[in-house]
Amino acid sequence: MYKLNLSFAVAFSAFVTMGTLTPDPAQATLLDFSFTTIRGATGTFTLDTDTPPSPVPSIGAEGFPGILYPNAVSNFSFLLPERPEFNTSNDNADWEIIPGIIPSNVGNLSGISFPSGCSVSAPFTCTSNIGVLYTGNPLELSDNPDAYAVGLGIDLFDPTNNFASLGIEEFSDYKVVRRETIPEPNTYLGALAVSIYGTGLALKRTRSKKQFY
Repeated sequence: MYKLNLSFAVAFSAFVTMGTLTPDPAQATLLDFSFTTIRGATGTFTLDTDTPPSPVPSIGAEGFPGILYPNAVSNFSFLLPERPEFNTSNDNADWEIIPGIIPSNVGNLSGISFPSGCSVSAPFTCTSNIGVLYTGNPLELSDNPDAYAVGLGIDLFDPTNNFASLGIEEFSDYKVVRRETIPEPNTYLGALAVSIYGTGLALKRTRSKKQFY
């Protein structure tokens, strides 16, 4: 059982009477996830798809080393009222992809490994994994929400019992959307700002049903 890049360029056009303008640098493409489990637990998080993979494999699963994207996840919040020790708010986490553990024509097992660094090396010390079927290239994080369209569920691990699994709980609701962000205005060099007649800026960011106990 699993224990658990595209940079967008700023599009611009400007009519100037003199000089050169300097565009904003490319901005990260963010995907926002939200889910509810069959027991009513809720969670949200953001995935930065520009995060590069670590050169060091993660623990993955037995016989299947993983590809780790350190701190690719931000704003991770999880609420399970009956198990408050697992609750967290606005935390960071790693994203892990484990190629080969399921048929390649289906996709790759991926998802959150929380807290950050918990699956870098043995022993395994994650308290939660969120499973997602990933159909993109495992060597990079796709910015297409469709590549993460199937949420598999969440698995919690008891730190007081050698991080034993409490079982996988499936999602009753799961969504992933690309975040649309309005960037800061372009910065122009010196006095050139007053000579711009018009500027257009466009940015398109664009398993088992065990219960927790």
